[in-house]
Amino acid sequence: MQNGTYASPMRSTRMRVVLCVIALLTISSIPIQAQEVPAPAGWEMGFVYENGASEDDPFPLEEEETTIRFWIRNDNVVGEIEIALEYDEIEIGYNNHATATIEGEESVTVGSGSNDTFVLKITDIPVWEIEGRTTAEFGIEGDLIAFQGVPSPVPLSSQSIESEVIVPQLYRWEVDIQHITHPVNAGTEFNLEVVFNNRGNFPDTITSASIEDDCPVLTVDEDALDSVVGQSEPPIDVWIAMADGSYTKRIDSQIEVTFVFDASSTHPTRICEIEITVRSAGAAGGGMGDTSNEGETEVEVEARPVGAQQDQDDAS
Repeated sequence: MQNGTYASPMRSTRMRVVLCVIALLTISSIPIQAQEVPAPAGWEMGFVYENGASEDDPFPLEEEETTIRFWIRNDNVVGEIEIALEYDEIEIGYNNHATATIEGEESVTVGSGSNDTFVLKITDIPVWEIEGRTTAEFGIEGDLIAFQGVPSPVPLSSQSIESEVIVPQLYRWEVDIQHITHPVNAGTEFNLEVVFNNRGNFPDTITSASIEDDCPVLTVDEDALDSVVGQSEPPIDVWIAMADGSYTKRIDSQIEVTFVFDASSTHPTRICEIEITVRSAGAAGGGMGDTSNEGETEVEVEARPVGAQQDQDDAS
């Protein structure tokens, strides 16, 4: 009986010890969990529009490099955020033949309560070879991958913004002069063949034209010069969208003019420099490109031999 009297308390003590050991073993066997990421309050992103532009206006492409700014706002009063960024590919032009190169940060960090601005750069778009006003869509995708310095195995939230880029209207005239390779005699006329090509990417008009030379008694028929002014041509070497949705390349679009020069019989022997200049209506109206373009050539004029005029008068 005495042994039985003390058996029950001892069993209880042993039981408590066993339970404590099991509890400790259970706790030690639980794996260490990753630090839990707190829930962020929110964030926003958008494009920066300048010079009076709005979200309805495409971003104009530059000839060499286009810079587009965008912002990311962190609405959390406490805790910075890290955003991973991806940029959509830009394909533009006839059959999307031109693909842009886009450079921008892969991930950015925005401090608590901050609104920071970032930059992406677009290059490798041959804007002179694509019709002006051609547009293409592009976008930026952002994933919230860390909050308060704690990374998340999956994005906590995602956002995207979209807009368009547009090829500007570019203007440039090529003045192609067919050079005269032989001397011209004083007292004779000679023709100068000139072709005006629209090398821009949009239809353009020649608003004015002029011819200058540095020879004393060399004249030109002004009627041909006046015929150039007001002529409008679509660009060549540029794919242009037609009304039916097809494209055409205007390789035969050009203005051909023959200028008739008169070298006076008293003209001395001299190499004359002739310069022909045309001015673009599109560029004068605020478009990008060249306001004026010129072509130059040299013509050698040989004076009449001494007594040649008297010999001709006697023969007559």
